[in-house]
Amino acid sequence: MNKEMFNVNFSPQQGPAPMVAVAATKQATKQAAPAPDFGQGLYEQVRLHEGSREYAYEDTEGNPTIGIGFNLADKDNKKILASMGYNVKEVIAGKIRLTEPVIRSLYERSIAKATKDANNWIPNLSEQPEDVQKAVIDMSFNLGATKLAGFAKTREALINKNYKEASKQMMDSKWAKQVGKRANTLSEMVRSAK
Repeated sequence: MNKEMFNVNFSPQQGPAPMVAVAATKQATKQAAPAPDFGQGLYEQVRLHEGSREYAYEDTEGNPTIGIGFNLADKDNKKILASMGYNVKEVIAGKIRLTEPVIRSLYERSIAKATKDANNWIPNLSEQPEDVQKAVIDMSFNLGATKLAGFAKTREALINKNYKEASKQMMDSKWAKQVGKRANTLSEMVRSAK
């Protein structure tokens, strides 16, 4: 018997996750663009900033969210979850709990998209110091491509590798006031880059 096909980590009221979930999770992860190999470090950084929840909740903007910042108001994210065999309405209603492997898979898809968006925003991102890359990917994860594009002065400073100015511009934003400690941490990662 293939143990990976079964979700044995479930609460009694929930029942097992759909059997297709684990297989779909592995397939979906293979199809997503790979993130740079920052591995566990970037995962822990984003998880610290986003938190991780097994049941759906409303984020600070009122969007239904689950796992590590996986926005369920996004139609593409709904499709991803549905393709894994989940009833999205029941997940949003808080009736279904996601297991850690499923949460990690959703994170992997999200971080791959955030990495792609970050690389589109900063064409020379791969030439930047690792902490700068991680900070920009974390910002991209949090903001999404559209809102990230609004940081024109930060972008210009990063492209020119002027990290003190980029850090200053990050902190001079509505985003910094909204996310507080996350902005402080990420701007410090950028400011102290060499």
